[in-house]
Amino acid sequence: MTSMGQEILMLRTIACALTAALVSFATPFATAPAQAEAFNITEADPVAVITVPDDWEGKKVARGIQIKTPDDEIYMWVELIPPNEIDAVQKEHNSYFDGQGVKIESAGETVQIEVNGRPWVISELKAKAKGEDSVIRYVAINPKVASGKLILLTYWASLEGDKKYNDATTKMLENLGFK
Repeated sequence: MTSMGQEILMLRTIACALTAALVSFATPFATAPAQAEAFNITEADPVAVITVPDDWEGKKVARGIQIKTPDDEIYMWVELIPPNEIDAVQKEHNSYFDGQGVKIESAGETVQIEVNGRPWVISELKAKAKGEDSVIRYVAINPKVASGKLILLTYWASLEGDKKYNDATTKMLENLGFK
């Protein structure tokens, strides 16, 4: 091999090595999942913290947080409200559902449980959205705060999304941190 040929081979080897180094350096940044984000419920009266999964979208709303999956299969609102406003907030959410073409067909069972020493009341509604079965749940959580306010979690999902994201939503609620 001539001196020129060796130089070209050496330059190619260096170029390949530099490319490999750059790719291995950039790959963790390109493929690293977004960090889970913790949100106070609410900023004005932070009684709890909810951590939203990495690729889900969470944003602050007037009474708390709105959360949705990347494929829009699940929408959740986690809000801090006085107990006497639960019916009004549910009506507000039902109006939203109506606007989205969701038809509530029937009320399911309401159950009361205790989670980490705090009472939870869970009501599930059977619904259809665009002809497909949907799940709507209202979960009232007593965070046991001096203001007497409750956390109202409103959950709307397709049956498919409910199954697909069951582990993520369960983990999110199990890790709900009370202050």
